[in-house]
Amino acid sequence: MPTLDLHGEKYEWVQQKVHSFVYNNDLPVRIITGKSSEMRKIVVDTVELLGYHSRYERLTNEGCLVITEQEY
Repeated sequence: MPTLDLHGEKYEWVQQKVHSFVYNNDLPVRIITGKSSEMRKIVVDTVELLGYHSRYERLTNEGCLVITEQEY
């Protein structure tokens, strides 16, 4: 599964990177946000604006989101 790792990225560039990554890859994709709740919020909000859904990869790992076309 294609993966985008956002560790070390500045918040102001995240929306653009997520948008480009989601549109240039077949879903599902994985986005690693790390422990930052602000980073996770930016990613979730961006994905929702694009009309897609996000979920935690595992319930015990909130630092990695899976982006899908459908809600699971």
